[in-house]
Amino acid sequence: MDGIVEGDVHARTLTVSEGAAVKGQINARAVCIRGTVDGEISADQVELGRTARVSGDVVHEVLAIEAGAFIDGYCRHKPEAKPADAGAEGGSVEAVPPQPVAAAE
Repeated sequence: MDGIVEGDVHARTLTVSEGAAVKGQINARAVCIRGTVDGEISADQVELGRTARVSGDVVHEVLAIEAGAFIDGYCRHKPEAKPADAGAEGGSVEAVPPQPVAAAE
């Protein structure tokens, strides 16, 4: 992306070029920042180039930061996806008490 965007950006992949700016949240699978972002970045893969200037939190699974990048915010790992509940299909799940086991001689 070249230029200036005021508003939230949702994309699969996004590159904010050097000299470009985003004022809003970014939500994507993969993000490469070389310009300026004023807002939260949430992506599976985040790369901050040496010319990146980020004012906001970075929520990521994988994060790469080149020397010289500027961040004014928190870097947080994305929460892991929870597996589907065993009883989610409408059935119920009962707890079974432990059974005693005879000791081997």
